[in-house]
Amino acid sequence: MTYPDRDGAWRPRPQQDQALPPPPTAFAPPPAPVAPAPPEVVVEPAVPTPAPGVQGTTAADPAARRLAAPAVTSAPLANPGAAAATAAPAAERPENDGPPPTSGTWAEADVRLRPSGKMPRLHVGRHTISRATLRKVHVTTSSGAGLIIGRDRQHTAVPLRLFSPEPVRVAVVGGVWAAHLIVFRAFALGARVTVVTTEPQAWTGFGERATGQHNRLRVLTGDQVPVTQGTAQIPALTVYDLGMTVPAQTAPLGPWRSQLTLLRQLDRPGLAALQDAHLTLLQRLGGDEAALASTALRLRPHSSQFVQFMADDMIALIDGGTDRYVYLAQTDIERREIGTPRR
Repeated sequence: MTYPDRDGAWRPRPQQDQALPPPPTAFAPPPAPVAPAPPEVVVEPAVPTPAPGVQGTTAADPAARRLAAPAVTSAPLANPGAAAATAAPAAERPENDGPPPTSGTWAEADVRLRPSGKMPRLHVGRHTISRATLRKVHVTTSSGAGLIIGRDRQHTAVPLRLFSPEPVRVAVVGGVWAAHLIVFRAFALGARVTVVTTEPQAWTGFGERATGQHNRLRVLTGDQVPVTQGTAQIPALTVYDLGMTVPAQTAPLGPWRSQLTLLRQLDRPGLAALQDAHLTLLQRLGGDEAALASTALRLRPHSSQFVQFMADDMIALIDGGTDRYVYLAQTDIERREIGTPRR
């Protein structure tokens, strides 16, 4: 199609889809800034060690070295079953009710996990020893720490060195309840006890109730002299419960053999037991008893007063001129077997 121009000549009309010329430079928008391209990281592929025969050729030819590098591929793992077994839900995994498998997917996955730092699961029943080795295992009770008689005012445990390589003599001024408590705790150290008493009914059956064994406590009458043997594992304790007197003849003492003399009332016939004892335990005393004990043990005046007002669950420990006042701190089983504190 033609159209007239400014001179009146008819000229052909340009096509509509013809590209227009670009606008002048003065009216063109400024070009957008172009971010610099990141530096190209060149990863040098691992070069396999060439054979001795072609070492010179590989080192001299870079192209051959590039061709020898392994190609990067997106192929799947060589054993996809191991990864699937590791990611399996817990409900599908085998339980620890038997030995671990020696072959198969789980055994292979278990071995592969160890180098990564994860420990294999514990298989119950696999850690056993032979019967011959089991016979060599012995559990013994150590008596080196002493018998815990109670706790002091600072709630610190107070030990009573009842058994040692040297003979130990202990005197107790109090009721049969205090002697029962000491013997009960001596059973926990593995001790075997022999009681010489004028009241066998107070001791009959006590050993069976406390230990469940019939050979841990033996009861004798007042005219019998016990013969005992003791070791560090099974120490021996002889208890003399003769009321207000001391025995005329006692069993010989030795390593791990101790003697306890119970005086239910303190009077002049019993002062010899206090003077010969290495340790003395006093429950609450009466006025006359406190006066005799102060003279025999050389107690200080305030100690002589305090032993008359102690609580039922307290006991005074006299050791080499040093007196300590201890709370007996009964356990539930002791309270059930021997009752509440009393004189």
